[in-house]
Amino acid sequence: MGDNSHRRGARDQDLTSVESLTDVRTDYVGHAGYRFAILTLANAHHRPVTMGPASLANFEAAVRALDLAGVDAVAVTGTGPVFCAGADLKKMTEAATSEQAEDVARRGLEAFGLLEALPVPTFAFINGLALGGGLELALHAGHRTAADSVRALGFPEVRLGLIPGWGGIPRTIALVGPAVTARLVITDSLAGKNLSAQTAADLGLVDAVLPEDGFLAASLDFAAGILAGGAMAAVPSPLQSDTAGSPKSGAPSAGVVVALEDIRTQLDTRLHGAAPAPYRALELIAEAATAPAGQADPTAEIRAFGELLLSDEARASIYAFHLTQSLAKKPAGRPAAEPLPVRAVGVIGAGLMASQLALVFAQHLRVPVQITDLSQDRIDTALGWITAQLDKLVGRGSLDQAGAESIRALVTGGTDKTAFADCDVVIEAVFEELDVKRAVFAELEPLLRPDALLLTNTSSLSIEAMGAGLARPGRLIGFHFFNPVAVLPLVEIITTPRTDETTLATAFDLARRLRKTPVLAADTAGFVVNRILTRLISEILSLLDDGADPETVDRALDPLGLPMTPLQLLQFIGPAVQLHICETMHQAYPQRFSVSTSLKRLVAAGLPGYLDDDGRISAEAATLLASPVAADAGTVRARILAALAEEVTKMLDEGVVAGPEQIDLCMILGANYPLHTGGLTPLLDRETGTAFHQGLRVPLPSAR
Repeated sequence: MGDNSHRRGARDQDLTSVESLTDVRTDYVGHAGYRFAILTLANAHHRPVTMGPASLANFEAAVRALDLAGVDAVAVTGTGPVFCAGADLKKMTEAATSEQAEDVARRGLEAFGLLEALPVPTFAFINGLALGGGLELALHAGHRTAADSVRALGFPEVRLGLIPGWGGIPRTIALVGPAVTARLVITDSLAGKNLSAQTAADLGLVDAVLPEDGFLAASLDFAAGILAGGAMAAVPSPLQSDTAGSPKSGAPSAGVVVALEDIRTQLDTRLHGAAPAPYRALELIAEAATAPAGQADPTAEIRAFGELLLSDEARASIYAFHLTQSLAKKPAGRPAAEPLPVRAVGVIGAGLMASQLALVFAQHLRVPVQITDLSQDRIDTALGWITAQLDKLVGRGSLDQAGAESIRALVTGGTDKTAFADCDVVIEAVFEELDVKRAVFAELEPLLRPDALLLTNTSSLSIEAMGAGLARPGRLIGFHFFNPVAVLPLVEIITTPRTDETTLATAFDLARRLRKTPVLAADTAGFVVNRILTRLISEILSLLDDGADPETVDRALDPLGLPMTPLQLLQFIGPAVQLHICETMHQAYPQRFSVSTSLKRLVAAGLPGYLDDDGRISAEAATLLASPVAADAGTVRARILAALAEEVTKMLDEGVVAGPEQIDLCMILGANYPLHTGGLTPLLDRETGTAFHQGLRVPLPSAR
């Protein structure tokens, strides 16, 4: 593939980092006739509390230093909106050997075990977010309260390529049983879902949900009640309780076995073994479910955590997690200029994408949104769709009725474009044809104020060519959303040499207000996501046109655990749309992007794609393909990945984005690529031998 190490981005992993230090303050408090020792976690630099080696040492020292003379109970709590956000991931990834990796798990278990082993009742007062190691800390206490405002209790480890390594699995099983534990640790983690305090209480992870206002005093009241009850106060931790959720010994019930097998089937369907963490977690849950109550052996947990921490998938996942956090807050290329205020928005078009845009602008900006189209019937359909979506949000409890009605009232529509006269921003979402978009902007520009911005949602066309006839081309900018708009958080911002700083600043600020993550891209065909996905689809279709077995070709990337097969993706996009994109990319890069003959036949035949409802090549599509010949999945996969590596290399050479991080961010947020791929470039590094990142992978031990 050639040496591309010079393309390292500025955010490549720095495996030496300063720990975000957690202090532990000890207070002795009298309440309701009892004396409590309260350990309060606080970050020394006013950042969320996390647990790295030094922070764990602080916690250990605080527990060991407790003066328990006359103390009836010990409680742990946090400050502000955070109880404990879990392990310090940057410090964790400094581990480079099996011993160091296993020691990360061992040190956490030892530190939290000191709390669990105290000779007095223990409590966790969960004042705020408790994720990963933070929730595991709380589970080492005998009883837990949570503020009613808490919305993030959960185990994100599996999504990060790890397992809960500080005792979370056996202690959760002791409270809720193995089936629910598997859902929380695996299914919910992969989906990025957390529990609210009330949901956690309903499941049995939390004993009481108390008002945020006066939470500490209410928690002490609860603890005093437990102490007054006598026997319940003696339970030192969930692991040693004798609850219904934890079998005392023997095999799990038939229902539990079926539930765990169902999760394994779901993992195989989704990941095809690509990410080891969920499978290891499932194994540990099954093993812990058969252990006698209170006798879980942490050896397997420590070993599994150590192996996973050194894995390519975990390093890529943690890299991707930091990427989505850091670049969302500080996007590359954001100018220092002041953005313009946006008090009214216009949307040109009334199709599905335009309807989605109108809704997202009204919902997040809470400003008037005007839709125009040539057809009033299409406008009425769009307004009806928006009403239906708001009703769904109300039905799910995501929005109250008054909020839905106020948003609905903000969106109006008509065929008269003079209604855009007072708009600060107008975005077009019309047919993906350059001449059509030029005509729309030529008609629109004279109707707008000179300082109004023109946004295009084009997925692949040249922004500069689109604005060639405008009087003020500096006010035009690409603002490309991804479908479905409400779900995918990426916006590609595309500039031309004539885009002015105020327009660019306003686009970045608009993305922030819409709760989207912007990535700045150069004005080249396909921008980022569509260029990469079209190269992938182009390779797939070339293989099909050459007669390679279509089932083998479509399933060749399954071992990577991507969200869809290439032909499923094409079906989602739509054959006609994909053909148009392929033709656009072929015009720009004819040597690497072809126009598939079978795709042209598919569009001409009016078929929805190559696949039937079962995900196999349909009988109708098969007639459009050459007689299939056997193909090797590994060879197909290598060809596709080599093509993607070539395309990414050329994109970076052309300066399409600032670095490989932006490409990875786009693939995660715009194409829904899973974290274990790192987006794309870490996957290419480990599969094709490229060197987009230095220091991300743990070197293999030298053979002796």
